[in-house]
Amino acid sequence: MPGATPRSTDRPFGLPQLGSKRARPDGGFLWETIVNGPVRSRRLGVSLGLNVLPLQSKLCTFDCPYCECGRNTPKAPDARWPSPDEIGHRLRQALARLSSAPDWITFAGNGEPTMHPRFATVVDRVLDARDACAPAARVGILTNGLAGAKPAVGAALARLDARMVKLDPGPVAAVNGVTYDRGGIVAACRTLAPVIVQAMVARGPDWDGASEGAVAEWLPHVVASRPVGVHLYSLDRAPADPRVRKVPRERLDEMATAIRAALPSCDVQVFD
Repeated sequence: MPGATPRSTDRPFGLPQLGSKRARPDGGFLWETIVNGPVRSRRLGVSLGLNVLPLQSKLCTFDCPYCECGRNTPKAPDARWPSPDEIGHRLRQALARLSSAPDWITFAGNGEPTMHPRFATVVDRVLDARDACAPAARVGILTNGLAGAKPAVGAALARLDARMVKLDPGPVAAVNGVTYDRGGIVAACRTLAPVIVQAMVARGPDWDGASEGAVAEWLPHVVASRPVGVHLYSLDRAPADPRVRKVPRERLDEMATAIRAALPSCDVQVFD
């Protein structure tokens, strides 16, 4: 993983901004384009984002109260899933406009990328575009991992340079907005190895992902996932639920120490 900058900014110095985003009434935003950025990511350096979700819609198999894109929405009536060919074409156009290649091309956007009904073909087109236009760039994904057990999705994820799988501390129904079995994500992490666990640590109105009890319950799942890296971070932008609060860096450092003790060979990084 490349070294990340301590704070994120709207765009890296000297690089044109591609794509646009629209504010939502709940304080979140939706990307209105397939390719967005590049941004200077806290974790990935210069990253060009890919939004493969229907435009004007926030679709995810989670509904996290801390999400910067806001709460889930119904699929907009006039919205459609962008085709794999369209995604590949837009990525090639975007890379041609940049004076230098990004460090990463990252599946992110308005929700969970693996929800795309032709996700495996999307990966084909994205990798073809990368190989042709920016062969030094790496392709990664930010995912909740719930679809990793599907053979076609798992095989496509395995072709990427990095799989950053969400595994947040705290009660799952509160911190991720849905009820699910953490064991399924642990199994997906092991199947998709090597993976990086990405953990948003936050506090809500009646839950605390940084509490001793929450960390004690969560840490064995992290260990069982056998990650090569763990990224710990807290809020950097306005959350969907304004009652969600940021956790201090000092507490993240304490959690990182506990992870390093349990996983000595794991690369644990804290971002604030």
